[in-house]
Amino acid sequence: MVDNNYKEMWEDIGGDAGGSYLQIKFQPTYRIGLTNYLREGEIYRFVKPQKTDKILDVGCASGRQVFKLAQSIEEGHGVDIADSFINQANQFKSDNNILNVNFKTAVIESLPYRDGYFDKVICGEVLEHVFHKEEALKELLRVLVPGGLLVISVPNLNADGTWWGRFLRSIRVRKFCPMKHFSQDSLKKHGDSHVREFTAKTMREWLELSGLRVEKISSVSWIDGPYMDFLLKVPLHIPPLRKLTIWFEKLLTRSGLPFGRHLVLRAIKK
Repeated sequence: MVDNNYKEMWEDIGGDAGGSYLQIKFQPTYRIGLTNYLREGEIYRFVKPQKTDKILDVGCASGRQVFKLAQSIEEGHGVDIADSFINQANQFKSDNNILNVNFKTAVIESLPYRDGYFDKVICGEVLEHVFHKEEALKELLRVLVPGGLLVISVPNLNADGTWWGRFLRSIRVRKFCPMKHFSQDSLKKHGDSHVREFTAKTMREWLELSGLRVEKISSVSWIDGPYMDFLLKVPLHIPPLRKLTIWFEKLLTRSGLPFGRHLVLRAIKK
């Protein structure tokens, strides 16, 4: 059973900002947009879409990832807890006459699909929010075909996985406090709606104990430091500097070290 306040919070977020999830939220012209752009690119790199793929995006928001994959796959499906997000996804689908995608309102603990229907499942920035992570993972695996691909992204140490974030934790300036009360007002005060945090080690151990073979873990969005949102504002609006910044970030990601804000994992269902 989903807490009504929790669902209402996501309905409000979708109603207020759902449109930004289709475009501006992923534009690398500001620090948060850069982070989202890098994470999204790593997810696509891991998914490697094929023409015969049936792919599900769990926690799809307004459907951006499904729409980007649509032209490269057979079927794309998206689910989200909030009707406000799903309504926007369906409106975009209708406006652009995209025929091979479908969207439904659903919770991750009870997905409305038959066993083993999907070749690949994406679960991006969701597992840090859900109350029952074991039930959630069980459902992700249930709808995934044996040998199928699961691509997950989560904040690394609640986005404190960078060198700077880890330093601030070491001197106790920052610490993780799980969210307990759910509303837009509570979200503004708390700063995020996360109920748990992960590291590369804890994610690998959990997934492997659950019967998955973890092939790859990447860490994205390394650039961090005091006043970084302000310091990146001008460079990210100058195309050559933006390209250089993106290139440098991708180079750090390829290092294999876990010092970015977010983790992206590629795992196979045994």
